[in-house]
Amino acid sequence: MKYKLILISFLFFVLSCSPFSNLSKKTNLGNERGYQSVYNSDAKFNSLTFGDFKFAFNNKEYKKLKKQNTKIKDILFYARTTDPAYEYFILLNPKEKKFDAEKYYIKDTIINNNNFVLLISNDAPKRDIKFISENIFEYEK
Repeated sequence: MKYKLILISFLFFVLSCSPFSNLSKKTNLGNERGYQSVYNSDAKFNSLTFGDFKFAFNNKEYKKLKKQNTKIKDILFYARTTDPAYEYFILLNPKEKKFDAEKYYIKDTIINNNNFVLLISNDAPKRDIKFISENIFEYEK
């Protein structure tokens, strides 16, 4: 019985350390108007982005795309492209709101009582920042 309690405590600790939101595993990819769509019906979130991104919806996928750890938490999804090289995060109801404005363009929006924060590398092309930040909206289906 004592070992079960230790095992349960250990699993809780390991699982609670993930920087990803609990809803991230329900995030899906699709195609819409010739762009890649990233949507989560439970969070009522939809966005459009470019087709050359690789995505992470959990810690295992994230570690394959980004070698260094992040202090960013409550990630709904992470996206990375290589040409030109930049990354972005969508956060869901982040508890911590102190972000590095020198490193990221930051957009905060409310959709259906959920707070979404977009963080895009400042080295992303300005037209990409504009497109991604303007194509975040409520999921409807």
